Amino acid sequence: MYTIESGVLEGSCAFFNSPSNVAKSLFFYISSLGHFYCDHNYRVKRDKFDSYLLMYVVAGEGLITINNRAQTIKANDIILINCYKPHIYETSSSMETLWMHFDGNVSNDYFNLINERSGNVINSRNSTLVQDYLLSMIDDFRKNRMINEAILSCTIQRMLAELLILSAENTLGNSTNSNYIDESIAFIRNNYKNKISLEDISANVCMSPYHFSRIFKRETGYSPYEYVSILRLNHAKTLLKTTDLSIKEIAFECGFNSETNFIIAFKNHTSLTPGEFRKIPF
Repeated sequence: MYTIESGVLEGSCAFFNSPSNVAKSLFFYISSLGHFYCDHNYRVKRDKFDSYLLMYVVAGEGLITINNRAQTIKANDIILINCYKPHIYETSSSMETLWMHFDGNVSNDYFNLINERSGNVINSRNSTLVQDYLLSMIDDFRKNRMINEAILSCTIQRMLAELLILSAENTLGNSTNSNYIDESIAFIRNNYKNKISLEDISANVCMSPYHFSRIFKRETGYSPYEYVSILRLNHAKTLLKTTDLSIKEIAFECGFNSETNFIIAFKNHTSLTPGEFRKIPF
């Protein structure tokens, strides 16, 4: 439906959705979405609006202001805004956008993670996933198709996952750093059964431990120590279910320095002792 709003031109559309109580408690959900063609009169200023905004700039140029910091937005940019806090978005010329206001599930956690990596503006690079999904959802609402809230939630989560991927790429900034991470992961996989330290891993890619740890966490979501621990524990699970090796033998085979440390780490990770895990049928 066409919306009458200052700066929004004819041909624009906006749709509104009232999620069920189930959706509010379990899913990501949309409260509104649309496709806007805007001229120089378009300006939205809010102190608070109870949702998160995902906007894709199809064409033109605009400006967002958050925490008194103004930032230009342009074609192929994806904007993610926490509308629970003061914000402004506008254009002084013209701009075409696809957008949705959403909330629910772990929206705030996704927002914080993406925002910490790349701020409020992410360049979509060569990815069309967010644009394609927004166009598809707008078409569903325009044609009054039945909306399955569980599937809609999955679609929103897939878009947020794409933003995580894009934000990691934007943060790394070039393929060289990405290659370093690939090399370090290969080094860890080849050596996690042995005693290895952060210094060993970072030295393998000629980085300082601090700089390497920051980049590794941004790229993988794990600290180097967490990544090593997970590889060791996953290998231990395989050995527990496929061999008759003792708990002590498995501990040393997986790189733990004692049976006790292995049992403590395993229980912290699974809430089970290695012996209990071994007895569970799968």
